[in-house]
Amino acid sequence: MINSIIGNPYKFSILIFDVKEWNTRGSLFFNGLLIFSINGELFPPKEVLNVTLSGETHWLIENFKTIAVNEEIFCMEKEKAFIEMHNARFPKNIDIDEDYQYDISPEEFADRGYYVFAVSNGKQIRIMASKLTYIMKHSRHNLNKIHINEIFITTSELNKMILKLEKIDEKIRIIDN
Repeated sequence: MINSIIGNPYKFSILIFDVKEWNTRGSLFFNGLLIFSINGELFPPKEVLNVTLSGETHWLIENFKTIAVNEEIFCMEKEKAFIEMHNARFPKNIDIDEDYQYDISPEEFADRGYYVFAVSNGKQIRIMASKLTYIMKHSRHNLNKIHINEIFITTSELNKMILKLEKIDEKIRIIDN
């Protein structure tokens, strides 16, 4: 059984719960709940997402280890920083490749319009999250008047979270086999 809170729920944490009823013996997937707590608020809010824990935990570890260091974006005003990271991930010009270095959104979050971006100044990590609406007509997300939840943690705090997440990922891989 995997039920864990990694980190400080009043700053930044990852809540992981396996849901026995969502898993069958011999299944190729290990399903459960994955929720972020950012600045004391659950993300995604008001929605329960069934995630494949065996894929998402590994993906999170890799993305947490490679958060981009960019002092300029790190120091920007909140909305501007979020839009800058969003536009790197989803460039307006289709001839420019997508840049994933700031995107730490679990796949199931992004599939439902919940995005989490992170940037570092080398000592701290700035984590920002928002629910975005996609405008089909413009093939873009609406970035006007969005609510952005934000928190700062130290790289040391994130590294401790990564170690705990790696232990959980190991357990999931054992259960998954």
